[in-house]
This record gives sequence, C-alpha cells and structure tokens, in this order.
Amino acid sequence: MTAVGFGITAGGYLLYCEGLPLPVLVPESHVDLGLTSAEPLNASIYPDRDTALTGMAASVPSSRHSRYAYYRGAGGALIVPTLFSPATTPRIAQTMLEVRTHLAETAQRELKVLLLTLTGTKVLQGVFSRVVRVSAEPTLRPLAPKEGRGGEIPAPRQPVTRAAPAAPEPVSAPAAPAPAPGTPAPSPGLVRALTGDNPTPPVAAGPRLPQDVAVNPKVPKLRQFDRPIGSSPSQNAQVQTDVQYLQDIGAKNIRVNQQQITVRNGQRVGTNRPDLQFDYKGRRYHVEYDTPTSGRGPGHQSRITSNDPDAEILLLIEP
Repeated sequence: MTAVGFGITAGGYLLYCEGLPLPVLVPESHVDLGLTSAEPLNASIYPDRDTALTGMAASVPSSRHSRYAYYRGAGGALIVPTLFSPATTPRIAQTMLEVRTHLAETAQRELKVLLLTLTGTKVLQGVFSRVVRVSAEPTLRPLAPKEGRGGEIPAPRQPVTRAAPAAPEPVSAPAAPAPAPGTPAPSPGLVRALTGDNPTPPVAAGPRLPQDVAVNPKVPKLRQFDRPIGSSPSQNAQVQTDVQYLQDIGAKNIRVNQQQITVRNGQRVGTNRPDLQFDYKGRRYHVEYDTPTSGRGPGHQSRITSNDPDAEILLLIEP
C-alpha cells in the first residue's frame, strides 16, 4: 500500500497499491480502528471474504481475543485480512486515522459556517476528500481510552463537560414479564441498566463527525417498531422482546433503527441510527446489539456519546 484516501461520500477508504491502476475501496464495515489486539484464525488464505468469514464462524474460539482471517481481495490481486485495524494492518490503520483527522480539520476550518446550511453540506460532500501516504514507520499509537475504541476522528467541537452523576438511590429492577414459550427474555443488561447499574463502561465525549454536526435538527417521524436492525434473526427477535418490555414499564419515545435524537424528542443530533433508543425516567438511552466477533460496538458508542454526552449507552452481545 502506498497511500490511503478518505472522503465523506466514498463509503469507506481508498487504498492505493503498487501495480494496481485504480485504488481499492475498503468499506467502513471492514475497518475497526479501535482494535489493538487480535489473533489470526489460521495460516490459510481463503479465496474470498465470505469464505473467510464462514471459516471463522465455524471454528471454536481458542481465546477471548478478536480473530481475523486472510483472503484474496481485489480480484485476487491482494491478500488482506477480514478486518483492517491497528492489530492487523498497523501502518494502514495509522494512515486511516491521519487522513480522517486531516479531512476533519480542513472541513472545520474552511466550512465552519457552511456546515450549518444545506448548501454547505452539499459542498462538503462533493468536494472534500483527502489522500495521505502510508508512512514507512510501522508504529501506531494505541487509542487512548478517552478517544473511544471506534476510531471516529471527526470535526472538532468545543468540549462538553459532563457532570458526575449523583449516586443513584437503590431501586429495584423493573419487573420483567415472563416470556411466552419460544421467545427470548428481555436483555439482562438492559434490565440492569434501568436500575442505575449500566454494565457498559462510559466513554468520554469527543469531536463529532461533520455529517452529524450538519444534520437537520428536526426530529424525523416515528417508524414502526418491527423494523429489523440487521440480518441476524436472533438480534431482531431480541429487539422486539426488549421493545415490548420497555412499553410494559412505561418507557417513552421508543425508536428502532432510526437516526439519533435526544431526550423528550428534543432534536436530531446525528445521521447514525442506534439499534434501539428510548426515554426512561427522564434520561435518554441508546442500545447497540453486537455479535461476539464484530467489535463495532465501541465505535458506535463513541459516536453516540459525542452526539449526546448526557445519554446512556448500552452495548449488548447477541449472536
């Protein structure tokens, strides 16, 4: 790899490689800039990514480390890992962080006013993209905890000081109704969080993505709760069970797979779409359902927190 390109409308990163006439697009879903520890599945090189992922799913994990496999990408011209990260491709991951930082700083400096208008957003989306050459040094500074593990390096904003929450009064967990035979029970982590004991460690709010800064604050209309959040049947079923539980205990402003808003439908604050969000006892909650091997949850948590530092975020593991 000789350089990495990034633009708001690209949908991922462009890798410039010696011997290839065109750059190769790596979707953002194939990148986790917060993953600093991982182990290869084996020494095999799979013919394509789907086959590699199938092999990973069929194997039994030997440790708690995230795993990856190698496959032939770009029509067989490259051998790449199933996930680009500091643990798997350190020099490329470092350059990805640098190019995102460079783009964000440029956008914030040159489009500070235009970002607040529809015209400014179109200019930003149509013009700004950056390419950074890959450094010869393979070192990569690990992400500090306050930056979040998701690697989001968006346009800077003024820091928001979040007051330390007062010690919660002891409360009983909202009673979870007995599930019908064959249906999942409400997520234990969700029930626990609503008692004031959120099992997901918080992260510090950081700078926001330009598209979140420029989003129209008007709250979009409510959509049906039976919307899927992904391709996993078990995750979709769990969301519906959790929605029913939230309705039973009096949660308000429930949304499934819709753009992020603040408590009491205050305003839209991002183009990202949390799997589940709702109000309960005056607080806004956002829930992300992740698989055991995905590792994208921390990045989602970092972005949600940056858009609304006062919200509670839960990361739930569901195959």
